[in-house]
Amino acid sequence: MFKKLRGGLLTLACLMVTPAVLWAAGNWSTLPIVGSPAVCVSNVSGTGGPTAPYLIVPANTQGTTQGICGQVMPAGPIALTGNELIPADTGLANGAPPQTVVIPSGLLGSSTNRLIGSDMTTNLAQVPSTVKGLATLVGSPTAAIITADRWWVIAPAAGVTTTIDSTASTAVIPGINNTKALRVARTTSGAAGVVCVGQTLDTAQASAFIGKNAIFSFYEENGAGQSATNGNIVVNIDYTSQADGVATQATQGFAGVNGSLFAKLDTGGTTTGLANATQAVTGLSPGTTGALTAGLTNGFSATIPASATWTRYAVYAAIPATIPSTTTPVTEVSVSICWTPIATTAITTDYIEINNMQLEAASSTVTANLPAGIVSPKAYQVVDAATEHTREYYYWYYNYESQSLITTVATCENATTGTTNCTLPLPVPMRLAPSVKYTAGFQAFVQVAETSVGACTALAATTSYTLVPSNAVLSMTCTASTVGAAGTANQLSTLGTSSSSGIISASAEP
Repeated sequence: MFKKLRGGLLTLACLMVTPAVLWAAGNWSTLPIVGSPAVCVSNVSGTGGPTAPYLIVPANTQGTTQGICGQVMPAGPIALTGNELIPADTGLANGAPPQTVVIPSGLLGSSTNRLIGSDMTTNLAQVPSTVKGLATLVGSPTAAIITADRWWVIAPAAGVTTTIDSTASTAVIPGINNTKALRVARTTSGAAGVVCVGQTLDTAQASAFIGKNAIFSFYEENGAGQSATNGNIVVNIDYTSQADGVATQATQGFAGVNGSLFAKLDTGGTTTGLANATQAVTGLSPGTTGALTAGLTNGFSATIPASATWTRYAVYAAIPATIPSTTTPVTEVSVSICWTPIATTAITTDYIEINNMQLEAASSTVTANLPAGIVSPKAYQVVDAATEHTREYYYWYYNYESQSLITTVATCENATTGTTNCTLPLPVPMRLAPSVKYTAGFQAFVQVAETSVGACTALAATTSYTLVPSNAVLSMTCTASTVGAAGTANQLSTLGTSSSSGIISASAEP
C-alpha cells in the first residue's frame, strides 16, 4: 500500500515538473529564438508570493506564485545569419537518396537578382532590334558596346554578331517560360579570339556584395559548331576599387568606361585604368563541373565544359570589403561569360546562347558545415516586364529613327529660320546625367503652317543657352535648310523611309 502511494506521488511530481509549454510548442520549444530574450520555459512548484514576472528571467532565477523556474531558454541571436541548418525531407522519387537533408536558411525564400535585363524575353533590346543598331562588331573593337540592354559585348580579335534569338527549339529553357535568348555568334569570316558578354554593376548595385559571396548563375547552350571545336566557356566575377564611371560614347562604344575596362580585363587585357581590378572566382557551385584557372592578369576565372543543350551553371566569388592588404574599399563588381570561336570557315552554328543570368549575395561566413559560406544559387528570380524596362531605362536610352513609322520624337521651338531647339523627356530619370550622342537624321516642319517637313542635316546638343546637366531631359538642336519663323512651335519626328538615319543615344552605364 505504501509502495503504491509512494509511486503515485512520484508520478504526480514528475507531471508537475513537466513544462506544459513543451507539449504546446513542439519538439524545439526550449531552443533559443531568433530575436528573443532569455525566458523561463518551465516551473517546478509555487512559492506563495510573487518575486519576479513569470517568463522574464532576471539576473538570477527567481520564483513566482506559479513556481520556481526550472529551465531557462537562452536568448537567441539578434537576426538570422543565413547559415542556420533546417532539416527537411527531399521527397525524391522511389526513395532515391538523400531522403532527408539540412538546408542553410540562406537558401530559403526568394532570391534577389542584382543583374538587370537578364531575361531576354522581357529585355528591351533597344539596340539589336534595329538594323541601324550596334548589333554587329566588325574587326577588332577595343572597347565594349551595349547589345541587349545592360549587357556589353567585346570581341577584340574576332568579328561577332549579337541577336535576340526567338527560335523556340533553342531559346526555351526547360522549366522556365521564356521564348528568347541572347545569341553571340562569330561572323562567317571572323578570326579566332576571345569573345565576352557581361554586365558591370555600379557602386549602389555592388554594395550588396561587399563582404559577401557573389553567386553568378546562368543558363547557356553552345551552338553545335562551337561545341565541336572547343566547347569551353570561361566565367568571371570581378571587382575593383574604381569610382563609378559613365560612358564616353565617342571612344567607349556606348558601354560605361568601367564596363569597357572590365571587358578588356576579361579578354586578356590589363588592369590599367581599373584600380585594383581582380578576377575573383573562388569556386564552382555544387552541380557545376569545371576548374579554376589563373586569371589572365589577376586572380581566378572558372573554365566550364559547356553543353549543346540548355544547362544551368553557377560559380561564386568572395567579395572583400576592402582590397586585400589595404584599407581601400571595393566599389564595383562585374560578371562575364567568355568563349573562343575556333573555326574560320563559313559556319552558322559557331555561337553561344545565354539567358536567365542571376547574381545574388549570400553569406560568406565560414562554419564547420559551410566551409566557404553559402555557394549555391537560388531559383531564378522572374521580374515583370514593366519593372525590368524601368530599370533598363535607368542606365540606357536608345532612339533610332523608325524606317516604317512616322512618330513624334520631341517637342521643339524654332530658334532661327534654320534651327529648332527640341526637348525630349527620358522615359525615367537616369542614374546620372548621361553621355549623349547624336547621329543626323529625323525631320522637322519647315514652315509655321506645318504642311511639309525637311530632314535635319545636323543634330546636336542645344547651344542656344547654358545647359545644367539633366538626368531627365535631353535638349538638342536640329539644323535644317528652313524651319519657319523664330519663336514658333515645331516638332521632331521620324522620317519613316528606308533612308532614315537618325540616332539619339544616352548612356549612364558605369
